[in-house]
Parts: sequence; structure tokens; C-alpha cells
Amino acid sequence: MFPLMTELPLTPAQVIAATRLMLHIAHIDGARTAEEVALIRQFYDACRTATADFLAFETLDGQGAANVTASDFPDAGQRDMIVALCVMVAYADGELSAAESAAVGNAARSLGLTDERVEQIIALVKDHMLAQLARLPDAASVAVVAKELG
Repeated sequence: MFPLMTELPLTPAQVIAATRLMLHIAHIDGARTAEEVALIRQFYDACRTATADFLAFETLDGQGAANVTASDFPDAGQRDMIVALCVMVAYADGELSAAESAAVGNAARSLGLTDERVEQIIALVKDHMLAQLARLPDAASVAVVAKELG
């Protein structure tokens, strides 16, 4: 299971805000990759319901992406989850660049998280990603990925 999943459902407005934030993170290092967009779309599509008004995914890119605050996500678990999702997006292309790390940190601070909590979330995401790879028979490759993640 994804780290820091919350039992609290997100409203359509929260899903849209989170998606825009993740798209912003995907653009930070100059180019969003297919892996980053696929991860973001998977989140957005999983949250969509037939009974709520959701914008088309393609219309969300570049629209007020980084403007989130703690009041947008009143539950601490929601804020942790959104930051974890941003970290996953940043790692989707294989590394968490300095620019992506700074952008995630800025977003997390605007959500009211401390730098220490962000570091904890990054560690949880790394552990989650490595756990997914640990099932592979090639332990040497898993070790290489672990080293690359830091």
C-alpha cells in the first residue's frame, strides 16, 4: 500500500489542487516525463467519481499549481499524503533533483509541514519504492537502485 494513505476521502477540489501541485513538481526540472504524467493521471483517475464534477485531466496542467495551503487540506494525514505523492512524482523519472526537492519542500511548508516531517516522508517513500522492488529476483539491481535513491 502507498505510504501515508489517509482514510479521509479527498473532495473534488482537493483532488484538483493536488493534481495541479503534482504537475507543477513534474515540470520543475525542465521537462515532465511520461512516467511522471502517468503517475499523476493514475492518481487523478482513481479519485474521479461519476457523481462529482471533475475537470478533464488535460486542462489541469499549469494552472495555479503551487498555490496550496494547509486550509486546502485541513487534515494532517491529507497533507502528509499530498507531500508523499509529490515526492513519488519527483522520483518517477529516477531521481529527486535538487530543484524538485526544493519545490517539494516549499509546497510542504505552505501546507504547514516542517522540514523534519518532509525528510521523514521522503524516507517513507524511498522505503516504499524499495519494498516494491524487493520482490524482484535480482538483488544486485535492487541494491543499485537503493544507492541511487540515497
